[in-house]
Amino acid sequence: MEKLYLIARIADTRVALRSRAINSVVTVGNPVHVPAAPPHVAGLFALRSRVFTLIDPHVVIGLPPTAVAPGQRVIVVDVADHGYALLADAIEDVCFIDAPETRVTGRLLPGWARVADAMIEHEGASLLVVDPSHFITLPVARAA
Repeated sequence: MEKLYLIARIADTRVALRSRAINSVVTVGNPVHVPAAPPHVAGLFALRSRVFTLIDPHVVIGLPPTAVAPGQRVIVVDVADHGYALLADAIEDVCFIDAPETRVTGRLLPGWARVADAMIEHEGASLLVVDPSHFITLPVARAA
């Protein structure tokens, strides 16, 4: 299971997530808005008697927020014993990738640099290996 990855498109970028970090992929209805929540929190939704915080990765990497479409697929993860779901533009595949993870060698935008752990080659393309836990908390803004 060490080489099993979920391939998804997040913020128009193909990424690989290690399967050990993922609980499931589900569709979400209309999330409940959370007043005064950080900008990357798109809302809350219930699934199987649990409440999940819906995270918008677009905001985390520095892009404008994206609207949640009813029936949109999300990636459900647990971070520090709390349930979260990451909005995904698309879920492409779950597959074994025999290639080794390598250090990120190119320059990434600051938001991607914060969430990417490595690169991996799959079917002739380089994918960012991202850790879902890095999407949960935003960095603290520095005072001028």
